[in-house]
Amino acid sequence: MTLPDPVGRQHEVVFLNSAQHNVVLGTAGTGKTTMAIHRAVHLAHPATVNCGPVLLVTFNKALVRYLEHLRPAGEAQITIETYSSFARGYLNARGQMPRRDGIAQKGQLRALIELAIQEIRALHPGRGVLTRQAGWFEDELGWISGMGFTTIQEYQAARRIGRQTPLNAGTARDRVWLVREAYLRARSLTVARYDWDDLASAVRAQLAADPNPRRYRHIVVDEGQDFSPEIIRSLAEAVQPGGSLTFFGDYHQAIYGQGMSWRSAGINLGGRPVERFVDNYRNTKAIADLAIALSRTPAMAGEAEDLVVPRAPVAAGPRPALVLAGNRAREIELVQSQALGNAGVQSVAILARTWSLAEGAAWGLQYRRLDGDNLRAWDPTPGVWVGPYHAAKGLEFDFVIMPSLGFEHLPHPDVASAFDPAEAAAREARLLYVAVTRARAQLLLTYTGTLTPLLPFAGSGLWLESEYP
Repeated sequence: MTLPDPVGRQHEVVFLNSAQHNVVLGTAGTGKTTMAIHRAVHLAHPATVNCGPVLLVTFNKALVRYLEHLRPAGEAQITIETYSSFARGYLNARGQMPRRDGIAQKGQLRALIELAIQEIRALHPGRGVLTRQAGWFEDELGWISGMGFTTIQEYQAARRIGRQTPLNAGTARDRVWLVREAYLRARSLTVARYDWDDLASAVRAQLAADPNPRRYRHIVVDEGQDFSPEIIRSLAEAVQPGGSLTFFGDYHQAIYGQGMSWRSAGINLGGRPVERFVDNYRNTKAIADLAIALSRTPAMAGEAEDLVVPRAPVAAGPRPALVLAGNRAREIELVQSQALGNAGVQSVAILARTWSLAEGAAWGLQYRRLDGDNLRAWDPTPGVWVGPYHAAKGLEFDFVIMPSLGFEHLPHPDVASAFDPAEAAAREARLLYVAVTRARAQLLLTYTGTLTPLLPFAGSGLWLESEYP
């Protein structure tokens, strides 16, 4: 696949000063990924002033494969990987990564947190923050690690930006901190030295003690809204002296690092403005209109200074279709007939809230999984891709089909039970926004029962409604 040429102001971003940090914010479809890889190619080119080895880092493994596919042949000076790969590789090089099971995985992490909650509940019985579910504590402890807090005083003083569930300073935060300490004690008794959220702090500690030259002259961050401030700090500190960090992000699509602005990471722009992009080059006007409406719902409100207001494109195309199916079997029948009818000449993605819902809708079809662990190379030929919303970050497809948009699935029951309604809605609405904006030309939304309240657009004309009894 040929790397798309930059258009309009995108050229300016590619050639920004190579000795300064830069922040580029843009809405979905503005070409951030195109700019990111062009920026990496420019910074690595021998003719560029201040050129050198470049790390292009992103969150999603499937997106790594896509970026590798876009990279021009022979660009040996550019490394493309996820942050977790970078962090594990660096810690391993420093002798700080256990050979096996050095990072607590999802099940182990949840079990250790549940043990910690039980320990602190026994010491402090009664109502209050300790009655909240383990999922909430897992998220809060991850946020604490992502912000880089090491003392209770820092946590007590912090503004919980972007976190809808209130938690006043005082006793409640004291209890959370006690749970965190109990969790760390419990983890220290296992072989897991880290979890995914405190990996960045470990990288920073090693960088501070590392006398060796830094490997990368420049680091380019794609989908940066999903990285915590501590991750961004660690990447900035991994840059060679005199090099640069270029941050690309869209806070409408922040599905991992809730409220974790690049500003919290202390990126110093020296008074220079943030580069902002509002023109959507991916979606048709009809699809973009739905995405814009979703971005303006209360659930997606956020820090105004970092949210870029999108501007609708003018490209023509059919309105999204919203179809109420009579039952799950009929919904799957509709999804599969539409996928098969278009996959011969288009890239089609079946995206749902979870892997099980997505693969259930595609059962029996020949398809490619958006599974970065097993996806060896990106395939640009027409066909069907399948995965959850989060696996499609940064990617695009001609036709996107989104099944299982009923109330029973969205917000996801685990999210709805762990968080207050406003926070659950905020997290899930951003996932929907990501999925909707993956579609270049066609979008089909299907559900059974009652439509999710996260799509509050009945009678708006944003879609064509029909039934598939």
